[in-house]
Amino acid sequence: MIASQWLSRLTGLQKTGLQKIACLLLVFSAASVSLQLSAFELTATDVQTIIDNDSRPFSGSIVISDNHTRYVHYQAGCDIASDSLFMIGSISKTVTATLVLQAVDQKKLTLADSITDYLEIIPEHPVTISQLLNHTSGITLPKSPNLNAGAQFMPASQFNYSNYGYKLLGDILAQVYQQPYAQLVNQFAANNQLDIHADTGSIAQRHTTQTRLVKGYTEQQQQRTQLTDFTLNNAFIAFGGMQASSAGVVEFINGLHQGQFLSATSYQAMTHASAVRQHRWGDTGYGYGLQISQQDGLVEYSHSGYIPGYISLMLYYPQSQLTVVILENTSWDLDDIDRVFGLHDKIRQAVREQLTTYE
Repeated sequence: MIASQWLSRLTGLQKTGLQKIACLLLVFSAASVSLQLSAFELTATDVQTIIDNDSRPFSGSIVISDNHTRYVHYQAGCDIASDSLFMIGSISKTVTATLVLQAVDQKKLTLADSITDYLEIIPEHPVTISQLLNHTSGITLPKSPNLNAGAQFMPASQFNYSNYGYKLLGDILAQVYQQPYAQLVNQFAANNQLDIHADTGSIAQRHTTQTRLVKGYTEQQQQRTQLTDFTLNNAFIAFGGMQASSAGVVEFINGLHQGQFLSATSYQAMTHASAVRQHRWGDTGYGYGLQISQQDGLVEYSHSGYIPGYISLMLYYPQSQLTVVILENTSWDLDDIDRVFGLHDKIRQAVREQLTTYE
């Protein structure tokens, strides 16, 4: 099965605590309103207890850290090591959005540009790069070779999660820089020393050439089967096909939110909720490649991912500079959404409760 066959299926897929974290000591700086974590007690034993109490097994990596300390780096499962690579699913969209905004900073394009300035595609209504980034374009995959794209709604009128929209963003960047999109991602990762990869080819080839990439598994009717029939191409890389270690995702999140990759203007645009997404967590803001929550006075930037063989979650809390990354190598059966994402949600909720309590 090639990645493009999952495009329509995966689009819109995402529509659909912890034992008490020990004491958090928040230190207020006179020079900044930001809150810093000076103590955070959470052990692998605590994580294991949560997993043991969950409704499904866990195979993957969990990291919880701030700028100064890695509090948890937990691994479980066959052949899972501290530096294992996973497919990170739609966390890839956050990387793609970052590269688009870097192109804006370099004045190679603007957010208001029409996609037809770069692509030989004929949308039913004019669509801008900004609308692709925040999933408000309404554009749909052409059903024939004539490049006439359909529309679900008038652009900017509503939110509809679109893998196809991010595939087009990858195409635009490839056109702007005259390089395959995967090459652009690998160059960005190398320049910033990030353990993130955008290798293409069959999944079997990837396991042969990249031995750190853990095998992925799918589940149907509670039967777990190794993923073997899957191909990564440049289109898939842009919205879901990047590979990274848990440390690589942490490094990317920290670099993004601490000003290493984008201008202040572009970062503000990325982290501004320009659309509202209906989510299992409730209505959540969406900026450019990031979900944004400000519930209970707690700012949270996030993205999750679900693709064949792998699921993922990243969370960042700027007030405490706390990062949470969860990577798994099983795409659990979507017939039970609570079972698929329940463990991730429990970790998130427990962290939020602690941060809210101390703020």
